[in-house]
Amino acid sequence: AVSLSTASNWAFNFALAYAVPPLLESIQYRTYFIFGGFCVAMTIHVFFMFPETKGRTLEEMDQIFNSDVPIFKAWEASKIPTTSHIEYDIEQKTEIHEEKK
Repeated sequence: AVSLSTASNWAFNFALAYAVPPLLESIQYRTYFIFGGFCVAMTIHVFFMFPETKGRTLEEMDQIFNSDVPIFKAWEASKIPTTSHIEYDIEQKTEIHEEKK
């Protein structure tokens, strides 16, 4: 997976290196509106598709990503009740014990 992401990063950087100079020659400063549009689209995507992780433990994040909240409703992930580390460990051990039966 890492090699695929690295290869795609190199490919897109290569494409940008060849595409930007001709764009700057032909449409001049308006090239930056294209980049600005992508930045706005990315900001909207991150705002609506990524749950807030500030102040949460790894166990709480595990609960969020394993919950039934659809990815396009990530802002609702903050409504998922969080448990303490001890309660989480007890739940995990109970589930493992029940699976062994």
